[in-house]
Amino acid sequence: MNQESGIISIDMKTAVRAARQFAVDLYESEPLPNLALEEIEFNESSHQWQVTLGFDSPHKIKRKTNGPSLFPTIEEESQREYKQFNIDAEDGHLVSMTMRPVDP
Repeated sequence: MNQESGIISIDMKTAVRAARQFAVDLYESEPLPNLALEEIEFNESSHQWQVTLGFDSPHKIKRKTNGPSLFPTIEEESQREYKQFNIDAEDGHLVSMTMRPVDP
């Protein structure tokens, strides 16, 4: 964004496409199953698009289930991971990528 004029050069869709491409490039050796846009927000003070992408983690959670059987079973469940990509609104470069914590 040009700070003097207040013009955003990169629109929302372009910022999302850039974030997705950065994610694919950064994790090129790892699959990103179910990669999806979760949130997007424009931060006026930093002049950045904050794009949150989520994907299924390769790490599985094992938990016991209590069903009608006398013996509990173990199920594996995928966790979702969330990454926030801060994209410069003037030229579309990646400023930072951070883990986005999720409240339980």
